[in-house]
Amino acid sequence: MFAYKMKPFFRHGKDTPWGGDGLRRYFQKDIPDDRTGESLEASTFSDIASHTGESLAEDGRTLSEVAGRKLPLIIKLIDARQTLSVQVHPGDAYAMKHESGKRGKTEAWVILRAEPGAKIVYGFAKGVDIGSVAAGDIESSLRWLSVKPGDVFFVPAGMIHAIGAGILLYEIQQSSDVTYRLWDWGRLQQGGKPRALQTERAREVARHFALDGPVTGVIERRPGGVVTHLLDGESFWLKRYAVDGRMILPEGSGFAFLTALCAGSLFCDGEEVLFRNGDTLFIPQRKEGMEIRARGELLVGGVR
Repeated sequence: MFAYKMKPFFRHGKDTPWGGDGLRRYFQKDIPDDRTGESLEASTFSDIASHTGESLAEDGRTLSEVAGRKLPLIIKLIDARQTLSVQVHPGDAYAMKHESGKRGKTEAWVILRAEPGAKIVYGFAKGVDIGSVAAGDIESSLRWLSVKPGDVFFVPAGMIHAIGAGILLYEIQQSSDVTYRLWDWGRLQQGGKPRALQTERAREVARHFALDGPVTGVIERRPGGVVTHLLDGESFWLKRYAVDGRMILPEGSGFAFLTALCAGSLFCDGEEVLFRNGDTLFIPQRKEGMEIRARGELLVGGVR
């Protein structure tokens, strides 16, 4: 098989108290409850929130069984009914040393829906002393950015961040669950206890970055539409395809994940895999002649 449509693993309920029902409303996902924050569209990680964390292929096999190995990326759809905690992720070296050999986490977001006035936390305000911020007024130290559908944000390891209320987004990230919470807005869990914070480790790994806003990308016009090259780094690459009919998906080394924001199909060697809005396909190898047939946008990501 040249491509596999994935069945997601959902994080919900007490694991995502900030989640909502947007994944059902906008993507017809069969979510387990109305506090479903994350749809792990493509994941071979097996210890997220003490659950399995693996997405499945339509034939019932786990993604790691289909791929024959653990993959270094996770693809998510995230629905934020409330603002997420203010958090930061370590880089690979720090996580390897302090988190039992795990990967660090660099990620990127593509805003899919945003209510009027929706914002994200994107680093600290200029001039803030990171080393002492956890002991001071955290909320006033944050840099807030307004967002709109189509915006793309690169979130490297070490950047303080939070997804704001009223945002539905796509996320591509390194395969890791290492998160240090710096602040959770005084939110309480069942039983009246706040969620745990990891302020000391957060301060150790947090850094300032010269990233002021969304990624613009480089536009390439091809037969059948437009490709925007959004990111190409050590952790992953990401492209946005705007297809009007048919477009060839160039062959390349390594796997890729295709997340559809429209209905259509992927065609290769006489076979066709249908997809609808919100589906994610695992492509083990980008083969010659692979063709996207759709009218709309898709996000395609992988590693070099």
